[in-house]
Amino acid sequence: MDTDHTLKRSLRGERFFRWRGRDVTRLENLSDIVFALSLTLIVASAVPASFAELQALWREVIAVGMCFALVLLIWSKHHAFFRRYDLEDGITLFLNSAVLFLIMVFAYPLKFLATFLVTFFTRGYASGHEIGAVMTFEQTGMMVTIYAAGYAAVFGLFALLYAHALHRADVLELSDAEKEMTRLEVRQGIASVAISLCAIALALALPARFTPFAGSVYFFIGPVMAWLSSRARKRAEAYEASGGAVS
Repeated sequence: MDTDHTLKRSLRGERFFRWRGRDVTRLENLSDIVFALSLTLIVASAVPASFAELQALWREVIAVGMCFALVLLIWSKHHAFFRRYDLEDGITLFLNSAVLFLIMVFAYPLKFLATFLVTFFTRGYASGHEIGAVMTFEQTGMMVTIYAAGYAAVFGLFALLYAHALHRADVLELSDAEKEMTRLEVRQGIASVAISLCAIALALALPARFTPFAGSVYFFIGPVMAWLSSRARKRAEAYEASGGAVS
């Protein structure tokens, strides 16, 4: 692969992929609208009625930032999928629609969870009674189960989308490096589902007072994803070095 071609790829943010999707399709336009609506629902809140309420908004800013980061992660995976493969067949349409539905459904619940966690860990609740009015220990197990199921569903659907692209590798003329990076997306999706299932199992098995700790398994997300990514990139680099990449 020549230097100019490698530079063009790096400037577009994709070292190992030749982007097949150039124009924004109607499917992507609809998807972007749904993402925008979801962010609007997350950001929307009542206008402060006093300076004291305005000062207290810093917690909400942090909560919105957490929600924004997760939605941005989902959007970036969605954007990369259509730029890489430019698929618009029936299976892609169905799986994409399911992802968009889940994003819309979980917009408000995601904001609720982020706001609760930020307020709790920054000592925003005046007493245990005030915390219990928002959520009790008995409810935390169900909360972890609901959110873990939603997380697993979204990233499981992405795993299916990328598996579908891998199934169409010959038609898409994917290089060996591109196939490896596509497998990475599938593996990361499966890992997300597995970690979510562990969180659900802990939430259902632990005594009520310990169920909040079930969500701590998500701290493994970062190291697991980094390990999978490192392995895949080494293989992709080996394919490129041997001339297997698309030129």
